[in-house]
Amino acid sequence: MTFGARLLHHRKAAGLSQEELGERSGVSVRAISDMERGRARSPQRRTTEALIDALDLDEPDRDELRRLARTGRVALPGPVWSLPMYVADLVGRDVELGTIAGMRDGLVVVHGAAGTGKTSLAVRAAHLLEERFPDGQLFIELEGSAPPLLRLLKDLGVHAEHLPEDAHRQMRLYRSLLAGRRLLLVLDGASCEEEVRRLAADLPGCLTIVTSRRRLAGLAEATWIRLGGLTEDAAVELLASIIGRPRVDADPGTARELVRLCGRSPLALRIAGNRLASRPRWPLAHLAEQIEERRLAALTAGDLEVRGAFEVSLAHLPDHAKAVFRRLGLLIGGHVTPELAAELAGIGVAEAEQALEELADVSLLDADDHGYGIHGLVRTFANDLLDDTGDARRRMLAWLLETAVTAGVLFGQTGDARRVVPRGETDVRTARRWLDEHRDLMPEIVCQAQRQGLHDDVARAVIALSHYAAIEPSPVWERVYRAALASAREPWQEIVLLSQLGWVLFDVVGRPGDALEVLTRAAKRAESTGETGHIGWVWLIAAASHSGLGDLDEAERVCRKAIEWMREPMDVLYARSVLGVLWQRMGRADAAVAVHTEVANEMSAFARTTYELSALGRTLWWLGLALMDANRLDDAVSALTEAEKVYERARMKSWRARALWHRAEAHRLAGRIAESDEDFTEALAAFRATGDGVQEIQALRALADNAKSRGDDSAYRRHLRDSLAACARWDTDATREIAAEVRECLARG
Repeated sequence: MTFGARLLHHRKAAGLSQEELGERSGVSVRAISDMERGRARSPQRRTTEALIDALDLDEPDRDELRRLARTGRVALPGPVWSLPMYVADLVGRDVELGTIAGMRDGLVVVHGAAGTGKTSLAVRAAHLLEERFPDGQLFIELEGSAPPLLRLLKDLGVHAEHLPEDAHRQMRLYRSLLAGRRLLLVLDGASCEEEVRRLAADLPGCLTIVTSRRRLAGLAEATWIRLGGLTEDAAVELLASIIGRPRVDADPGTARELVRLCGRSPLALRIAGNRLASRPRWPLAHLAEQIEERRLAALTAGDLEVRGAFEVSLAHLPDHAKAVFRRLGLLIGGHVTPELAAELAGIGVAEAEQALEELADVSLLDADDHGYGIHGLVRTFANDLLDDTGDARRRMLAWLLETAVTAGVLFGQTGDARRVVPRGETDVRTARRWLDEHRDLMPEIVCQAQRQGLHDDVARAVIALSHYAAIEPSPVWERVYRAALASAREPWQEIVLLSQLGWVLFDVVGRPGDALEVLTRAAKRAESTGETGHIGWVWLIAAASHSGLGDLDEAERVCRKAIEWMREPMDVLYARSVLGVLWQRMGRADAAVAVHTEVANEMSAFARTTYELSALGRTLWWLGLALMDANRLDDAVSALTEAEKVYERARMKSWRARALWHRAEAHRLAGRIAESDEDFTEALAAFRATGDGVQEIQALRALADNAKSRGDDSAYRRHLRDSLAACARWDTDATREIAAEVRECLARG
């Protein structure tokens, strides 16, 4: 219903011709005719009042006609549409599109870091929902030059001469145009909640999609969709859609490396893809090398650049948030807590937490339950902004090392390692989480700290981690202990570090000869200095190394020597259990079972700490293996089940996986293939979770052997193919050797 149509209705109801109405009102007949035919949709106020008086309307009809004169219409004459073209190669956002598609009206906030594709998602969703909102789809960039409300009114068909002058009347006009309509509105680049509250089409039948770097948590009854980086597969798909699938398929490894270098950011990948698409002769490796060398500077194509997007996010933050962000370039790893940020910036923890929240609010950081994550490209941006760091790096490293001490001692100390005393307190759960997050970062932490002269901090931290290292064995510890030796300033520190290095060389990387060489150095150092507080552990690891070299008699002799030197009851019991392992290897399975049983019973009476549970779990595990050698398979399953429970209680994931593995072997030897499959499958999941590639591959091969034993050729070949894929993924000398064996098995059928 337009102003003209309503005027015609009232004139005819009054029984007046156009000439008679013109005579009463003083408005020309031609003007009345133009209004009634819709050629003049919004008359001036004086004209409107003259017509209202001439028609002698009651108050409701007067108000209606005045409103129609202001708006030019009650209903839009047809659908309005101002969407940009959507991005044809939007990938990896099906879940988010599904969430928006499920909404009939209301408010959706799509928030995330710069370059994550917020606008592309919103525009694609608006195009997909075109039929559901027949009155139109509008798109407004909120950072444009003209005021957003005026641009909306213009898009809704209001001519400039009919725009009210004051903002309040403009808003009333905007609301009246939305009333009763089914319309979709995209507000792109919102900076605050109030901006959205003013402009949102928050009437029944209307849907508003907002994009923002901020979460805009203050908006009531909104649906929030956070966009992060793409999955690796989706990121590769995006790259392929830009440069062509053949180029990706020709070099899939480098394609995935490019995806990693781009942080799986859609913007960075689009820039990288555009550069490659415009240079068809470039190998993918050439761009990867450029990004490695120049990072953000290399991620520029035309008017697209990653750095600019990050700069916009940072520009409007308070100074204290900017200062904290600049120091994040010093981070080791991709995670920061308020405590660490406080050390970096030299401010209080509360102020640091506020700064991190503000950085997370604009999606430069990702908040989680334990702190804030920062992805590679953002960290590179922060590194480029590093100001005068002063003592910031040194404070950060000292804090990291002391946190390692505080966490590490909770997992038990033996021998002279007990001389390291923490300066702070924490709980085991928090300590475990922190150490799990920082284990693979320790080599870099140690090396940077040594460059800062923090040698005592390094020695204390690495010694404190000795039992955590045994709980989470990894080749990374060889690098840590070798590096830390340069920081030992006292003989006892050197002896402890050498013994730990010997343990890694024997028990983790399987080099018993190298282990013995290191342990001999430790023993000579203890003898020459009189520092014998750790010598029992030196001899115990040496005994295991002799065993690894096949010299079992010497191993037994040295092990007995170690038992004599142990000072703590738990240490003595553990050494006796190692003696049982040697007896098992010497063919004395019954003697091994007896000593393991005796030790396990004694340990069970008081094992409470992580170290004590670790020792008990290892003893029960060894008991299970000795029982398997003695062909007591049901007893072996019972012992390994107890070991698995102890390891689960101690949260020793990798050791629990080993207990499951050997229990699966015991079931298989007993002919219980179904139970064996169940344990191998659970062990496989655990090996994958802990990143143990070789054991993952071996678990797949064991499942293949089980399938073959029951005549399931399809499952046999499937597990072998999966093991080949795992070999390719880990790609080490060991896995390449395994892969050759697997290919032979597949060839033989």
